[in-house]
Amino acid sequence: MAVPQYLGDDGSHITGIPRRPVISWCLSVSGNPGREECHEMPRTKSPASAGTRQRLSDAALDLFHLRGYNGTSVQDIVAAAGAPKGTFYNHFASKEDLALDSVARYSGAMGLEMLDEQQGGSPLERITGHLRYITGLGDTMGDRGCLLGNFATEIPAHSDVLRNAVDAGFGRWVAALAAAIGQARAASELHGDEPATDLAGFVVSSYEGAAARAKASGDPAALREFFTITTARILT
Repeated sequence: MAVPQYLGDDGSHITGIPRRPVISWCLSVSGNPGREECHEMPRTKSPASAGTRQRLSDAALDLFHLRGYNGTSVQDIVAAAGAPKGTFYNHFASKEDLALDSVARYSGAMGLEMLDEQQGGSPLERITGHLRYITGLGDTMGDRGCLLGNFATEIPAHSDVLRNAVDAGFGRWVAALAAAIGQARAASELHGDEPATDLAGFVVSSYEGAAARAKASGDPAALREFFTITTARILT
C-alpha cells in the first residue's frame, strides 16, 4: 500500500495538513517486488509577505477536514492560525471564500497527476498506483473522510458557489480516471463496453462510500476493501 507522508519544511513528519504540504509515496516496481520507487509532490513556496494568508489557509484546511464546514467558524480558524481576527478579511472575503481555497488545495493533493500518461508506466499501472495512493490516505486521515465528500453532504443547501467547486473537483477526478481507463482499454489491459466516464464515476463514488465508512468507524478497512474489490473485480 502506498502510504502518504506529510512532511514539514525541515523534513519532519506532521499530523494533519502542514504548511506547503509535500506528499510522498512509494510504489513497488512492476516485475521487481523487492524494489520501490518513491515520488514526492513539489513544494509550493509562499512569499514571506503571504505568511498570514498561508497560516489561515493551512488552519482552515485542517479544521474543515476535521470538523466540517458548518462546525468551523472564522474565529476557530484565526485562533488556530495565531492571527488577529481583523486580519482575516485582508486575505479572504468570507469563510466561503476560504473554503473554496481548501477545496482547491485538497483536490490538488489527490494524486490525479499519477494518472497522466506522461508519468510513464502502462495505463493500468498508473490507475492501480493512483487507487493505491488514495487508499493509503486512509491510513493517515481515515477518521476524517474525504474533504470533498464531507463538504458535499453539508454545503449544497446554502452555497451554490461552494457546491459547484466541490462538483468540479469530482468532475476533474472522474475525467482524469476516465482518460486512463480509455488508454488501458486501447492497450487491451482493461475490457468492457460501458462508457469510461461511467466506470470512472462508479469508482469515485465507491471510494467516497468507503471513505465515509472509514470515517464512521475510525478504521480504514473499508478503504482497503475498496482497493481490493475495485482492482480485482471492477477494473478488469
